[in-house]
Amino acid sequence: MPGNSETQKKKRPMGLKARAASSKKQKSDGAELTEQVVNDFDEENTATIMLKNDLEEDANEMDELEGIFDSAMEELSGGDSERAITLLRGTIHECDRILRVHDRDVEAGVEAIEIEPRFYYIYGTALFSISELSAPELEDQKWEYLELSQHRLEQAKEAMTGKEPFAWRVYDGLAKIGLDLLSREMSDEEATEEATEEAALKLAATTTNFDSALVALASIDAEQAKSETLSVVEMVQSLADSSCLGEAGSAKLMDWTEAKLAALPEPTAEDEHAAEIRYLRARALWIRASVLLGQMDETDEIPDKDAFQRLLNEACDLLVEAETREALLLRGEVQLNLGNTQEDGDEQDRLYRLAIKDFKLVKANGELSEELTQFIEDFEQDDNDEDASDDDNGDSGEDASDVNDDDGEVASNDDSDEEMEEDE
Repeated sequence: MPGNSETQKKKRPMGLKARAASSKKQKSDGAELTEQVVNDFDEENTATIMLKNDLEEDANEMDELEGIFDSAMEELSGGDSERAITLLRGTIHECDRILRVHDRDVEAGVEAIEIEPRFYYIYGTALFSISELSAPELEDQKWEYLELSQHRLEQAKEAMTGKEPFAWRVYDGLAKIGLDLLSREMSDEEATEEATEEAALKLAATTTNFDSALVALASIDAEQAKSETLSVVEMVQSLADSSCLGEAGSAKLMDWTEAKLAALPEPTAEDEHAAEIRYLRARALWIRASVLLGQMDETDEIPDKDAFQRLLNEACDLLVEAETREALLLRGEVQLNLGNTQEDGDEQDRLYRLAIKDFKLVKANGELSEELTQFIEDFEQDDNDEDASDDDNGDSGEDASDVNDDDGEVASNDDSDEEMEEDE
């Protein structure tokens, strides 16, 4: 294929957003529960859960509540979502009961249990976690849980000093809830200018909460803060890439993620996060390039081709040592789209082949999008067709040579006959 001008005419996917969705395998070891779970669903569809074996005899209600909540978080991180939901419902039920008792005692003028910031943190986080596990058919319920969660976490934020070990989780939860609620608000195509301005303010508050979360965590564990920064950056990048907050919202989110990545020290060879940092920086460049890609006119011309190529080349440089499935997929997409911009057929062909190599590595370790799979098949089919065409041309050349040789021999014989006649 090298040097073949036909390479430039082949249609290749532009601006591919192939993202392999990873799913966590659900697991349940079937071991007997260490606590007695009493199914006591009330009007709020929650469960009463009593822990009998893991608590000290003098444990108070807040300790018991925290025990239920911690068990729910353990099950959630372990992948047993069904059991986690039961424990989360129990947590919410107990929080609701404690609040009712507290309000009743206050109204009666008797000594009431102290409502600590920790209580609101547990209540809000349980609501947020169960909203994440809501079934698709319960979409309305999910938003109700999110709004309630936001209210409780705001109460925790107002009551805490900011030095509590869970403070960073309060800020982090508020930021994530803010983004979820904003996504729903901005999905309204008929949003007014006033609503758009309000959304911009909410977006600023959201990134501020993320900042507060990372600062609070860094004061406790600098290494964990670094890991959390990268996790949050990846999540915010995905939201920006989805464009569900509009072009302006996505741009602000990208500004924030790039500032966070720029603030990190340049990774060394010994840095366990080095590959992830390079991947996220490359992904930021790719998302910026995708914005330009989305501005193509009817002639498929990119408005600023030089800037587009510069962004992609910088991304490629960061992905030289790509090893993870995500990094290989990103590098393949970058090389494919960079190939689409080439005028030189040989260079385009080289980039396409590099992209296909990465896509095959991705496919060997999981699924590959239908569009990319089709691209590989079409490219290899074109390759086979050209090879077959070359073989046919080679055979035709040999046949023509044979014919010429025969003609030559016949001509030579004719000449000999003429010479004999002259002699006679």
